[in-house]
Amino acid sequence: MDYSKFYLKNYEPEKEVSDENERVIFPQIESHKQPEIIYINPDGEEFDPADKNKLISDFGYPLKEDNDADVDKEKYGLADADEHEIPVSRPEINDKADKKQSFAARFCQAVLIFAIIVMTLIVSADFISDGKAIAAIADLANGNVEKYYAVLCNPKDNMDNVEIDAYAMRLKGGAGFAVKNGEKYYIVYDVYRNLSDAEDYVKENGGEILTLERDNYDDVEGELKNYTDYPHKTVKELGDVLEELTSKKITTSEAIEKLKDVRENFAVTYENMNGVAATDNDEASLRLLANASVAMSALDYLLDLTVSRPNLACDIRYTMCRILFVYYYSK
Repeated sequence: MDYSKFYLKNYEPEKEVSDENERVIFPQIESHKQPEIIYINPDGEEFDPADKNKLISDFGYPLKEDNDADVDKEKYGLADADEHEIPVSRPEINDKADKKQSFAARFCQAVLIFAIIVMTLIVSADFISDGKAIAAIADLANGNVEKYYAVLCNPKDNMDNVEIDAYAMRLKGGAGFAVKNGEKYYIVYDVYRNLSDAEDYVKENGGEILTLERDNYDDVEGELKNYTDYPHKTVKELGDVLEELTSKKITTSEAIEKLKDVRENFAVTYENMNGVAATDNDEASLRLLANASVAMSALDYLLDLTVSRPNLACDIRYTMCRILFVYYYSK
């Protein structure tokens, strides 16, 4: 009788399990069986994948797997659709569309940020320059159209008391230039390049603002057309001298010397205008030359030291008004 299996060396004690939960029992899986797969549609219902009418695509209607698939077109709103036009979701096309949309969104954001930065700079510059920055941009937007803003004061129904009011204004440094606007007679205090400057004066002293922007010289032809803007440079130079004089940066004597330079500069322009228009006899050319001659005489009068005047500032303003009103309102 064989007792070898009972030998002590073959004895192996059983392991004690302290906790029943630690006991792990692995189920035995028969190799010949496969796990069962259950097909569930997006609505949570089971379906048989063999039933082609229940295959639901991303677009909400059955996908056509072969020519024998029976698709209920009326049910899915495809009664009039061509079988070959049924859309199919393609990941690579969607990726390209997403990239295009992403690029467009980034581009729009960049443009918006740029616009915000530019507007911020413009507003800041306008605030620092006391409203002159936006006015300058508006002038550029208008192209070559030059605008001036005349401050009109003391409206009258007739000319009886205009001369008295004009002289009183000149004593205060105003132009005292009399004009008729509509049915009323006014006295011009000054003309400004910036609307904000004219508005500031009106807020403090009263008055009305008249915009000078007419252009009566479109029909001028030949080389004389190059001189149709003759008053702008001269008026700017007069305004620069006036600003230095009223801010006491220069004395009256120094201002007169600067005004002589302004007069000489325009004299050269006026001589050139007469030279190129020697053979031009059309009405527009003659009108332009006549207005330029008024400007020349106004500058000569300004530098006539024999004339008694209340102050030099009022005569500079008067000269600017005379040049501009004749230029814009002559016909």
